[in-house]
Amino acid sequence: MLCEVDIVDAHQHFINLPDLAYPWIDNRPTALTALLPNYYDAARRYVPQDYRAQVDGIPVTASVACEFGAADGVAEAIWVQECADRVGGPDAFIAAVQLESADLAGVLARYRDLPVVQAVRQPLYWADDPAKRLGARGDYLSDPDWLCGFEKVAEAGLVWDLLVYDEQLPDAHELIAAFPDTTFVLEAVGWPVDLTAEGFSRWEERLGAVSRFPNVVLKFQGIALIFGTSLDAIGRWVRAAVGIFGAGRCMFASHYPIDHLLWDGETMVSTVEAALADLPSDEQALFFGETARRVYRLPAAGDPG
Repeated sequence: MLCEVDIVDAHQHFINLPDLAYPWIDNRPTALTALLPNYYDAARRYVPQDYRAQVDGIPVTASVACEFGAADGVAEAIWVQECADRVGGPDAFIAAVQLESADLAGVLARYRDLPVVQAVRQPLYWADDPAKRLGARGDYLSDPDWLCGFEKVAEAGLVWDLLVYDEQLPDAHELIAAFPDTTFVLEAVGWPVDLTAEGFSRWEERLGAVSRFPNVVLKFQGIALIFGTSLDAIGRWVRAAVGIFGAGRCMFASHYPIDHLLWDGETMVSTVEAALADLPSDEQALFFGETARRVYRLPAAGDPG
């Protein structure tokens, strides 16, 4: 158990039902139940107090909340800012954008007025298998209108959370190279689609290629969802990813409330800790907290900001 390490949870969600609408809850796309049969057990009101209750017992000192598919992304961000002002958390927020949208400039302007917003994202997950299509289209990375939208995000100085499967990573290289001053956070350990031995090798190769861009950081949310909860299930993936990127470019994350359907906080932390048992203490501090504080511009541990 990590009793003395400053843990920053770099990715968790809130659900503000019934005040906000969530199309994914109303429409129940099959891609989500294909991912986890009981996914919708988490489709209920989930606010900062609920999150704190689920991480009670582990030393989480800060958290980064992430948009969760609300119909009105700006309203979601405003509510998260109100939560941060009222209860002191979350410490940062990854807000929703649609880069091809005509009102993108207005949305970004609204986000500039919300100090909690430090990053934005848009789901790009696309695969040949329809059950794995979590994005709206498969051609965003080559769409001129979408790329023009990305220029506005870069100009705003926001972090970009990148949601792609590992097989999409080569298509993202040109975008990453074109914006060297923008930090790209590759979510879900570069989400490998194929978990076989051959898939592991291809994922390692693709992760190694994207790690050569110094403006890319890796986030470890959803590892229970993707790999399972045992040390045997997650160990080689976690160790390989940290070995490729280095702890200073890796961030621990819970992906709660979804991954709480699979493991509790103490099991999550102790299992990840066991996977990285050979990592020196200073590198564990980077992985579990310091990298996220740097990337999402959080105050240093113990500093009220």
